[in-house]
Amino acid sequence: MDLKKAFEIINKTYSDKNNPNTRILNMEGPAPFLQVKGFLDLRGIKHGFTTRLGGVSTGIYESMNMGLHLEDDVNLVMENYKRIGESMGIDPMRISCPNQVHKDNILVVKEEDAGDGIARELSHFEIDAQITNVKDVPLIVYAADCVPILLADPVSRAVGSVHAGWRGTVSGIAAKTVNKMCEEFGCLPENIHAVIGPSIGPDNYEVDETVINEVFACSFIDASEDNLTVTQGRGKDFSVAVHVSDPLGPGAAYEIFRTVKFRNRYMLNLWNLNELILVNAGLKSGNIYNTRLCTMKYHDLFFSHRYTNGKRGLNAGIISL
Repeated sequence: MDLKKAFEIINKTYSDKNNPNTRILNMEGPAPFLQVKGFLDLRGIKHGFTTRLGGVSTGIYESMNMGLHLEDDVNLVMENYKRIGESMGIDPMRISCPNQVHKDNILVVKEEDAGDGIARELSHFEIDAQITNVKDVPLIVYAADCVPILLADPVSRAVGSVHAGWRGTVSGIAAKTVNKMCEEFGCLPENIHAVIGPSIGPDNYEVDETVINEVFACSFIDASEDNLTVTQGRGKDFSVAVHVSDPLGPGAAYEIFRTVKFRNRYMLNLWNLNELILVNAGLKSGNIYNTRLCTMKYHDLFFSHRYTNGKRGLNAGIISL
């Protein structure tokens, strides 16, 4: 995909440039990257999501592959990091690059963790979320359909990165990361901002009943019958929305999934589910920015695991104080 087409896709959603959800393709450096206005308005915080553009990797990894432990040429991947570092104004050799495994372990990143996994051998394993209040130690989250979430508290001066596949999502990793920021750095949930990055969207994320049962069992949402809204769709199909937990009665509703009866499958909305979990964790809905860019739909702009049957590189979300 060329830059012009990428610009049209990323920048077309909102015509109001003051809307905090407005997506921006930053093309000032050698590697273009995605930003949202709501986070750009937070002083002293750098953020971005990579695309497939601007890198040097080839083949199934073309071109901005951020995966350090795939079968891509490591020299090409390091050049990709150099380019995104120059574009974002960060030192790529100070990024904390942990091993992600679809669990809910959270790493509190300190100065000595700068560069772990990229400037030296990896020492943090089975980590799917990171938080820090250390300046100039960028946090990274990798994804290729899973949901990358960046967190920032401009008051307590702390940031976080979260990797939320369906397993991490239903385990409440986003809420647990918010809670950890509050515990470690004295953050207040209402001061924390979140951006949900490019990931597989509700029109393409087909799951079976096992996954839906795990959604209903998620302890970070109220999936009781009184807190659900079921809407009839075409034929025998229907959609299910879960309301924000509120002692005064059901709050705002988030559509979580819809049925596809003829296939006996479900279309899961990980974007809305993570947003609901974050609101239940105390974030203001107005402080959550959802890019709503589907990696499978735009597989030539972002790496997609499902579209390529696993033959792909990795996208990345990066945030730094």
